[in-house]
Amino acid sequence: MPPYRLVQQGHQIILLGDFNPKIFQPAWFGAQGLIAQSEAENAKIQVVHAEVVIFSLEDWLTLQVTRERFAAATTQVPYAEVMRDLVLGTFEALRHTPLRMMGINRDAHYGIESFDLWHSVGHRLAPKKIWGDILVDPGMNSLTIQGKRPDNFDGAIRVTVEPSAIVYPGPGLFLRVNDHFEYTNLPPGAGADDIMNILRDQWDVSYKRADSIIEKVLERTTHDQSNSSDADKAP
Repeated sequence: MPPYRLVQQGHQIILLGDFNPKIFQPAWFGAQGLIAQSEAENAKIQVVHAEVVIFSLEDWLTLQVTRERFAAATTQVPYAEVMRDLVLGTFEALRHTPLRMMGINRDAHYGIESFDLWHSVGHRLAPKKIWGDILVDPGMNSLTIQGKRPDNFDGAIRVTVEPSAIVYPGPGLFLRVNDHFEYTNLPPGAGADDIMNILRDQWDVSYKRADSIIEKVLERTTHDQSNSSDADKAP
């Protein structure tokens, strides 16, 4: 058996652009047929303001919208595609909304079988030798590595590894893959269509790529620890 266990997964779609937050209320989504009327009526609203709207739907979706950022998130894997379709439907209705960037994000929390193994992840990803005379008892708190996109889109792939904040008791590991797309030179009057086409066409590719990245990071940091000789007290 692998020395880690999946505790929770998350999926997010993050859009950067120009938004009018007060549009994005549960009643509007219900009126557009994007969610059921019962969901709209029972939504848990945290904030409705000209600058920010935050609400959740029956524990499967959280939506946060500011003037510059739209974020849809779910920790329920069966609802990941439902969330995607909600975003596609939203910006089909609001297709003139200027969108500049998009992140298709995947994250996961894992329980690790021992503290020794947990420490060894940090040893491999962030060796401590150069920090020995700079910090007292150094340990990895968070590490983000960025790579070029493997396709013809503008943007980057970013991988973040850090201790899990939700695995308790015992050590845990959090990994996030940020699949970042951007349009650096939007023509005048550009709307949402181009980025929504990317979301529609690249969703499955992005999902599989994130799965592969997370699997490889886990395999390469939690297996074959015989050569790990560094020591610290954080991963």
